Amino acid sequence: MTHHSKIDDMKYLFTCTLILTTLLSNAQQNPGVIDDKVHKIVMQFTMGDSLEQFAIVGQVRNILTAWPKAKIEVVCHSSGLDLLITAKSKVAKGVAELSEQGVVFAACNNTMRKRNIKKEDMLGASVVVPSAMIELVSKQEEGWAYLKGAH
Repeated sequence: MTHHSKIDDMKYLFTCTLILTTLLSNAQQNPGVIDDKVHKIVMQFTMGDSLEQFAIVGQVRNILTAWPKAKIEVVCHSSGLDLLITAKSKVAKGVAELSEQGVVFAACNNTMRKRNIKKEDMLGASVVVPSAMIELVSKQEEGWAYLKGAH
């Protein structure tokens, strides 16, 4: 026969309360966080219109809310290059903020050459990759999940 004292019961109750309080506190501090794993996502962006630019920035923000440790690269080519062209981007501030959080915004050099766009015409947050298609395939071969951005 086991003997439980009131002190043992109080210790158990205190421990349970402490655990519950900690869990609730963490949930309130991180609303919307689904998990803390590192997810790697490469997003293809090809749309030039301003609504699509706002959409891709919103999608990236939503991913980072749910997965704060996600590594994200947005690969821009075709009309999507406008997202990174200083004179055409409608979301330059959002791109800069996301870049400060570690999001990579990659511009396709093939598209830049075709459209006669120079690196100095681009937002400071952008990096240039030789080819959007090769960048997308390379990331997938390295285990990154692929998403078509916006729409």
